[in-house]
Amino acid sequence: MNPRKINRVKRHQWLIGLLLLNPFKGPIAQASNLELAAFEKRPKLAVLIVFDQMRADYLTRFTSRFLPAVQANQAPGGFRWFMEKGTFYPQAEYELLHSMTGPGHATLLSGAYPYQMGISGNYWFDREAGKSVYCVSDPASSIVGAGEEGAKLPGMSPKNFLGTTVGDELKNSGRRSRVVTLALKDRAAILMGGYRADLALWYEPKSGSWVSSRHYLKEAPLPSWVSGLNQRLLQEKGQPFVWGSGGKPTGLSLNDSLKADWKKEEKRGSKESLGSPYGVKITVDAALSAVKELGLGKGPDTDILAVSFSSHDYLGHAVGAQSREMEEMTAAEDRELSRLLTGLQKQLPSGLDQAVVVLSADHGAPQDPDWLSSQKLPAGKFSTAKLAEGLEAELSRQFGKPPGGKWIQFATHLQMWLAPEILELYSSSEKRQAIDRAAEKFLLKNPIVTHFMSRSSEVASAALPPGQLGTQLLNTWHPGRSGDWIIVPRANFFEDGQRVDHMTGYAYDRVVPLAFVGKPFRPGVRTERARVVDLAPTLSFILGVTPPAQCEGRVLGEGMGK
Repeated sequence: MNPRKINRVKRHQWLIGLLLLNPFKGPIAQASNLELAAFEKRPKLAVLIVFDQMRADYLTRFTSRFLPAVQANQAPGGFRWFMEKGTFYPQAEYELLHSMTGPGHATLLSGAYPYQMGISGNYWFDREAGKSVYCVSDPASSIVGAGEEGAKLPGMSPKNFLGTTVGDELKNSGRRSRVVTLALKDRAAILMGGYRADLALWYEPKSGSWVSSRHYLKEAPLPSWVSGLNQRLLQEKGQPFVWGSGGKPTGLSLNDSLKADWKKEEKRGSKESLGSPYGVKITVDAALSAVKELGLGKGPDTDILAVSFSSHDYLGHAVGAQSREMEEMTAAEDRELSRLLTGLQKQLPSGLDQAVVVLSADHGAPQDPDWLSSQKLPAGKFSTAKLAEGLEAELSRQFGKPPGGKWIQFATHLQMWLAPEILELYSSSEKRQAIDRAAEKFLLKNPIVTHFMSRSSEVASAALPPGQLGTQLLNTWHPGRSGDWIIVPRANFFEDGQRVDHMTGYAYDRVVPLAFVGKPFRPGVRTERARVVDLAPTLSFILGVTPPAQCEGRVLGEGMGK
C-alpha cells in the first residue's frame, strides 16, 4: 500500500475512535448553519492580509499598543479590529516540516501541502540540472519594470507551483473576477496569485521599484499607476525618516533597557528601510492604489486582493523575534493596517460590509537563542553545511572515497541530496540501507539532531516517526524536490547566519493567527483546532466556488451563522 495512504488510514482510525469516545465535542458538533439567503450573498471583495514571520503571540503580547477596534471617527482599527470584530483563531497551525516563506504563501490560498503543490522550500536542488532552484524562478517569464536592470534579472512565475489557488478557481468558475496580489517579496506575491492572477507585484530592491513579469503582463508594459508609484519612490529615495516608540512599551521585549521614547533614523529606499515601517507603508500605498485604479470591489463578481507584509520578516531576521524593535514594528504595522482598512472602507460603495477580510501569517519564528540560554533553556545554532562536511568525511572513512568525488552533492536548511554516482552505486536496497544507517548513526551523535529521515527508508517504507512529526514529513516531502536525507534539530536550535531563522515544525514556527471578518462570520475567539489549509476552503465556501484542486482543509463553519 502507498505509504501516504497507510498514514491517512491510521489517522482516520484514530479520529473515529476519538469521536466515539467523545461524540458531543469537536468541530462537527459545534458547527453552525447559514441561511441560504446569507450564503448566496457574495462579497464584492475578498482581502487576504498576511504578515510574514508573525508569531501568534504578537497579537496577545502587544495588545496594549494597538488602536481600538473602532476609532472615534468610526474608522476600523488594526489588529484589534480582527480580534474583536472577527472569527479569531489565536493559534492556527501549519502542518509542515519546514516553515518558510515559499511553502507558507503557497499553502494560504491553495489549502494544499507541499507533497502535492510542490513548494517544499524556498529553494531545492535539481539533481539533473546540478543546481539550486528558486521556488518561483522561470527563465521564460522575464521581469517587467526596473528599467535596464529588469532585463538582467532572472524571470519569475508560478511555474513551479503545482496546484491552483482560490483566485484560479474563482476565474475557472466563469466569474468576471479580478485577482491582484502584492508583497515586497516576489515569492509571496506570486504564490498567493497562482496562475490566473491579473497582476502580481513585488519590490525589486536594486532598482527600488515595483515590478511584475511577463507571466502576468504578456506583452503589456507596467501599468501607468504602478509607474507612478515607482516615480514617487525614486523621488523620495535617500530622504531620512524616523521611526520608533508611538506609545508606552509593554515591557515584554528582551531589550527593554531601550528608552521609552526609543527612536531610529533611516533613509527611504535603503535596504534597512525595507525592514521598517517604511516598507509597510509603501506596501499599503501600492495596495490602495491597486484597489482605486483597478476598481476592485466594484465589478460584477467578487474580486480578490492579497497583500503580504514582508517587512516584518526582514526586521525579524535582523534583530530577533523578541526584540524591542519588533514590538515597535508591530505597533507601527497596527496603524498601517488601520490605514489600509480605512482606505478599503472609503473606496468600496458600501464600505467593508461588502468585503470579507482575512488575517494570517506564513510562519512564526523562534525566540532569541542567546536569551533562552541565559534562562537555562537548551538553545543555539548549527550549520547544515558543516554537518554535511562532517558526514562526508565519515562516509569516506567507512566506505572509501566515492567514485564521483562526493557523497553529498548539495546541502541546505536541514536537507541533503546525494550525488548521482552514489544513487547508482547504492541502488540496491541493502546497499542503500547501509549508507542510510551510517549517516543516521553519525548525525544522531550530534546533540542538536533529534531525528534523521531518509527517502529510501522512512518515506518509502512508511516507517515514520510517531505523531505530528510523521504527519509533517508526509505533508512536506515532495518526491522530485525534497532531499534524500532530512534532519530534525532539537527545539530552539536553528541555522546559523541570522539572528533568527524559521524552518521547523515546532510550535514557534508553525503556529500563527487566523481571523475572518465580514458576513457571514460572527465575532468571537475560537478554541477549535484550525489549520492554515482551512483558509482556502472556507474562503471558497463563502465565494461559492469549488475549493482549489489539491485542497485538504475543512470549512471553518463554527464561526459562521447567527
